[in-house]
Amino acid sequence: MHHSAFRPHLAAPAGLALLALLLITSNAPAVIQALLPLKDVLDLEKIIFVASVDTVAPDKPGVVFKFEEKLKGDAPFERLPVNLSTSDADAKKGDHTKVMLDRLEPGRKLIIFASKKGKVYNAKGFLEGTWFSMQGTIDDDGKTVRWSFQCCEPYLRRTYAGTTADLKKVIQDGLAKKADPPGLNEKEKPGYGPPIEKKEPKKCAAGSGALFAVIPSFALIGPLAIIAALFPGVAARMAVGMKRWRAFLVISSTNSTLALVYWFLAFKQWLPDTWLAGYKPFTTLLLISTAIGLLWAGLRYRKMAGEDPAITAPPGRNELLALGGLTALVGLIVASARLFGDSWKDILDLPMREFTLIGIALLTATLYAAYRVVTATADGNESPIRLSLSGESVGLLTLFLGGVVALCLGGNTAQHTVAIGTQTGDADDAIGPKLVDVSLFELPDVHQVMSNGITVDGDRLYLGAAKIGLSSSYGSVFCLDRNNGKVHWKFDNDEDMNPVFCTPTVFEGKVYVGEGLHTDKKCRLFCLDGSNGKPAWAKPFETTSHTEGNPRVVNGKVYFTAGDDGLFCADAKTGEKKWQFAGRDQQLHIDGPAAVAGNRVFIGSGLYTLALLAVDAESGKEIWRTPVGLRSFGPPLVIGNRVVYGLGTGNMGADVFKYDEEKGKDEEKTPAGAVVCVEDESGKEVWKYELTRSVHTSLAADAFSVYAASRDGAVHCLDRKTGKLRWKTSIGTTFTSGPAVAVAGGMPVAVYAISTEGSMVCLNPQTGKVCWTRDLREQTKKLVEEVYTTPTVVMEPTPTGSRRVIYAGAMIRNPNHGAKSAAVFRFEDELGE
Repeated sequence: MHHSAFRPHLAAPAGLALLALLLITSNAPAVIQALLPLKDVLDLEKIIFVASVDTVAPDKPGVVFKFEEKLKGDAPFERLPVNLSTSDADAKKGDHTKVMLDRLEPGRKLIIFASKKGKVYNAKGFLEGTWFSMQGTIDDDGKTVRWSFQCCEPYLRRTYAGTTADLKKVIQDGLAKKADPPGLNEKEKPGYGPPIEKKEPKKCAAGSGALFAVIPSFALIGPLAIIAALFPGVAARMAVGMKRWRAFLVISSTNSTLALVYWFLAFKQWLPDTWLAGYKPFTTLLLISTAIGLLWAGLRYRKMAGEDPAITAPPGRNELLALGGLTALVGLIVASARLFGDSWKDILDLPMREFTLIGIALLTATLYAAYRVVTATADGNESPIRLSLSGESVGLLTLFLGGVVALCLGGNTAQHTVAIGTQTGDADDAIGPKLVDVSLFELPDVHQVMSNGITVDGDRLYLGAAKIGLSSSYGSVFCLDRNNGKVHWKFDNDEDMNPVFCTPTVFEGKVYVGEGLHTDKKCRLFCLDGSNGKPAWAKPFETTSHTEGNPRVVNGKVYFTAGDDGLFCADAKTGEKKWQFAGRDQQLHIDGPAAVAGNRVFIGSGLYTLALLAVDAESGKEIWRTPVGLRSFGPPLVIGNRVVYGLGTGNMGADVFKYDEEKGKDEEKTPAGAVVCVEDESGKEVWKYELTRSVHTSLAADAFSVYAASRDGAVHCLDRKTGKLRWKTSIGTTFTSGPAVAVAGGMPVAVYAISTEGSMVCLNPQTGKVCWTRDLREQTKKLVEEVYTTPTVVMEPTPTGSRRVIYAGAMIRNPNHGAKSAAVFRFEDELGE
């Protein structure tokens, strides 16, 4: 399945997975659009070396790279003959082969990052600012590697965009732990390094487009020094005019310099992992600096007025001109940052925030000075009704108030204002649970919990995770103690496993789990021993597509979906294939997990032919097929003699999406979604509830209702018999995971849902009103991103009522230096008498 990258803030994104990982999957030539820090690249890539261009053959087209110097790992090849032709449609459209040929010349150095998975080497190359992908396939002799060019990678310039020599030094220092590599530069525009013939000047390897596209100034003193050097007469008049503004100039210079230093340390990922280095403590430091300046200005003004009362006279012409000139200068810096940046947010984030506040303070002070001049009488005195503060104090007071606003609005991890609104239909008031405790388990050596659910079996948790690299991404399966997060075992098939979006299925002591995302090919279904994580089958079940959907084990058989391969049935004990219901051969693509009830297996197709289907559980023969106008990527939900499907445009990470596999089909333009209920025997529609956005996540149900979480940012509660809306609660941000309902004594007591940015809510199942909510960004003081796991609820009795333990997984990222880690959140709430 496809996913979208939720953009982390630096100064921060067919099937059911994220676009960020979809676009960096190793087995497809898709262009990487996800953000990938160089530090993570050095940690994960197995082989890094310097090579040079040996020969170029434009007519073939082809190139031969020659090994020059080892940086990390042992490269088992001296020469890399690369076929520069590409089979990727987007690469052909962008003429990536020509882009490469324009930048190849014998003797040019490049850096190659490579990782081996099975019989395939996946590699990324960096050649003087140009990133590109290659793939090497090992021949049957086990020695020869046939290299093919995949595509250029224009977005990887956000990872690094300097020269090859500079990158080599960065890598050597990073691997030797002498210095951390530079962090992400989100402002870097997509593109390539200069072609040979143009000899364009080297671009800055690390920097903010919004910041360095303008005059580099470490403080307002900088421009004054330039003016003094170029125009000494003007500078002298300014010095006379601005003699009453020493405190403002010192404080604004100090604050803007500190902001630049703070930004630089964050960019280089050198800020320590402590709250003291966070946004709010730093903003508080600048506020203290400004408060000191405000006090200093007041004392200076009082002293100067006592020594020379003329100092209180209206501003003179030189002072007014100097103020206006400085205001225009800072305004130009801020306007340029907005012009060359991506949005207005660029001038509100550090370090430009300080320049913006200084500009506003100067403008306020200039207007105040103009007011005093206008209200002065002919003899130079002011009218009886006038303000009596010094202009410097007005400017510093404005700067202080702006800092207070910035502090109140928070930083990267601040809890956003979430307007939770409930629209009710047939609903009655009822009490609900209260949150008791929240705890966090961080997983070692992985970046995010990827599985769309966490499986609880006894006192253990089972889940899938992913680690993101430059040329490859790796997956793993974890078994944790559900009370304290201790890792019992981890399985990654010797680092030869794709990211695991599939939720592990536990049955009779065995763990069944698939691997891969939408662009992954040749994926497998694994069967593991639940006690130790060792393989329980002689070999995994191999497919030609991806195995994202949760396996279902029924009557000694395991049913699992595999994208273009369709649906498989295998022996649960041995992994031997029983039958296959074809996918692409029937113009079907089946990503979402199957649902098994009685003698039927229910599935949905999200590509090529959009349909809901039922097949015979014994033979795999089709029983019925119901065409639909929307994609089916989520798991069907069987309720008695009915089956409910969530549908929509796009995928889990995007409202609309263009699929390269669907050639000749019209591109989606308008987002839409629906929840559809059909009869299990015939597939005939019983009811349909339409939405403005998709539902590609799992559904939940109790004796009265069906619950769906949509990309419209709302949890929808529908009458399970009629599909009529009972209530809808919006939390103001999108969902990429499904809801879960807790039932006690046959009655629903709570509905849980968590947004993709970590807003967890507990809702009353009768009314949709909020029982409790917790923003995990506030809980962790870190960014919470890419929440794709539907909450898992465990009911536990208590002497006074009942208790629920709820588990959800995510990726958390430190806002100071960008480090990412996988996390499992554990919530406890109670319902008393």
